[in-house]
Amino acid sequence: MNNECGVSIEAGVQDYQIFQQNAEGQACISVRGHFTPHPEQNNSQVILRLVCENSGEWVTRDTGWQLASQQDSQQWAHTFSGVPCGGPYRLETAIRSEGILDEWALRGHMAHHLGVGDIWVIAGQSNSAGYGKSPIDDPPELGVHCFFADGHWKLACHPLSDSTRTQYPANREGANGSHSPYLHFAKLLKRRLNYPIGLIPAALGGSAIASWLKSIKGELFDNMCAYCRDAGADRVKGVLWYQGESETSAESAGAHLARFTELVGDFRSYFKDPKLPVITAQLNHYNAFPNRDDPAHLPWEMVRETQRQAARCIPGVYVVSTLDLGLSDDIHNNSSANMVIGERMASCALGGVVGMNIKYLHPDLRSARQAGPREIVLQFDQVDGYLELFNLEDWNRLFSIRDDAGQADIEKIVTAAPDCLHLHAKRDIGAPARIVGAPGANPTQQVLFDYAGHRPMLAFIADLVP
Repeated sequence: MNNECGVSIEAGVQDYQIFQQNAEGQACISVRGHFTPHPEQNNSQVILRLVCENSGEWVTRDTGWQLASQQDSQQWAHTFSGVPCGGPYRLETAIRSEGILDEWALRGHMAHHLGVGDIWVIAGQSNSAGYGKSPIDDPPELGVHCFFADGHWKLACHPLSDSTRTQYPANREGANGSHSPYLHFAKLLKRRLNYPIGLIPAALGGSAIASWLKSIKGELFDNMCAYCRDAGADRVKGVLWYQGESETSAESAGAHLARFTELVGDFRSYFKDPKLPVITAQLNHYNAFPNRDDPAHLPWEMVRETQRQAARCIPGVYVVSTLDLGLSDDIHNNSSANMVIGERMASCALGGVVGMNIKYLHPDLRSARQAGPREIVLQFDQVDGYLELFNLEDWNRLFSIRDDAGQADIEKIVTAAPDCLHLHAKRDIGAPARIVGAPGANPTQQVLFDYAGHRPMLAFIADLVP
């Protein structure tokens, strides 16, 4: 404090900080610091209070002026317990002296725009870090805050992966980031839930899942832990995970489901929450393989299927489709796509995590049955209304039927029921056989939708059963 009289805040709170609420909708805010009493005043005591930023009223009856614990002549500490979900709040400190009203006590430091709400960790690779290059209106909003790489909570704004004065070089991007899905995600939650949302962005473009797994390399997991520790977030609401492009070799794709399952366990162990939600996205298009017979397409299909299976097999894991959305280049979602992904992930958070009665699940294959030598019946779950098919010139870009003889081309597709399709092949289908929904690294964007929910189906791989 440069020997000035008054109170300083040295730890426990920053401007714009979000505190994760507990199951009762409350949080504890613990702060400590230094004070220098006025030399002409006796019996100086550090006092502090929490008020609503918008009105100056006490947050609750119990957050008016309170005495701090003074550990020695110049150190103080205090904990506000039961701070209710909401904000923005302001923390004020002062020095109480004999004969002076508290409202005119010797001034101290303040912390502004605090909130109690939910914190979401952002992890994964480049489409999580955000490389949407197309301009779009997605402005900051008070009540949506971010713990940036310089080690400070601030108003959230793009790029969330800004590495200016980074304290966490392990996930410093090689180029400036741009637009990502998560500011829009957080604003939608804040508006629907009416409380603040905090973001902790720890993703790194190009990162493999091995860099996140504690059992392999884990340097990015450790880096994420450092972010959360410095942000004061020993608990969070959930993890937003978008990754998989780096797993599209045959070896990595085959191991991806087991590795992702292990990673979910690592997240839940670190945050001491066995049900910690993890919201994911299936891989979007990749335009680098113009030859549709290139075997490099197959791992992309495999990774999308493992992402679908993870949401089916691991409670508390959710997945959204991206295959109807555009790109900024061969592999990165554009800004318009990011807005839609943010909306879909927000629906998962509201419907799946919070429990609101809203549509959030995508049409998902239940069964694939061979009904005749040339006929396949596909049954889908999570269909609102009925399945909507675009009239494609090439049905094989929407579904691919494969047996030992290769691909069996599709002659026509008939909607037999609101949640059921009949596919008719141009030749007899041998056994064993399988069908791939949204085949290849770059399938058609005109995927199957449910009409009422207008959500595209999840890509899939399924063995045909008699």
